[in-house]
Amino acid sequence: MNARNKNVLSTVIGAALIATFSSSAFAQKASKSAPAAAPAAKPAASAPKADDKVDISDLESKYWAPKDTDFSVVQNRTYSKEHRFFLTPQYGVPVNDPYSEGSLVGATANYFLSERYGFQATYLAADYKDNQATKDLTGFGSGIQPDHGRLSGYYGLAFNWVPFYAKMSFLGKKIIYFDMAISPTIGMSTYDQAVETGDVSKTSLTYGLDVTQFFFFTNHFAIRADLKNQWHQEEIVKFRASGGKATGQKVNDKNTHDTMFLFGLTFFF
Repeated sequence: MNARNKNVLSTVIGAALIATFSSSAFAQKASKSAPAAAPAAKPAASAPKADDKVDISDLESKYWAPKDTDFSVVQNRTYSKEHRFFLTPQYGVPVNDPYSEGSLVGATANYFLSERYGFQATYLAADYKDNQATKDLTGFGSGIQPDHGRLSGYYGLAFNWVPFYAKMSFLGKKIIYFDMAISPTIGMSTYDQAVETGDVSKTSLTYGLDVTQFFFFTNHFAIRADLKNQWHQEEIVKFRASGGKATGQKVNDKNTHDTMFLFGLTFFF
């Protein structure tokens, strides 16, 4: 091979080597500058199937029903009355007697068939005397005395209905449990006809309506308050002979309404 041909061959080989190294460097630079490929997206959650829907039609029908007999709220009572005897010594005062004042003492016994219903028996003895209005009337010196009767006692029976049971906070430190009972009553009242020569005792059928509140403190002890309303027919007679009428002569019949407030300590067992 002559010298000219050798020069040409050397030139071709050098050009090939330069082209090879240049393309390799360009490829490395391109790979470094190219952004990283984004991660593959997660597959979208599949939509709920129609079969997965909760059926609430039964719940809706119960919600809109006028009365639900399938469910009821159970309230555990801390102090139960069911199948228990109650005994209450009582003290009280008259509330609305226009002629007399004084006090009442007695006792009431109860037996409850359930938390809602029960029976009771009551005995009361009254110690009444003329109130200030009656004393003022007789204080003129003329001996004027209103024609009236004076309650001396009562005994009777009642049916207890207890529609309310509740709890209340006392000064934020103690929970007090209480019942309220409404009780229709029937019994006999004893009253004295006021007569100058000596009072005369009479009896009369009596009906009434009591409102009773029990405040429970232990399993055997409670405080009781009663507002008693009673009605009985009373025969009014002349206290002193006047106007042609003799002492003790009948004046009229009067339907008397007695209201009494009683307070007592209840023991139940």
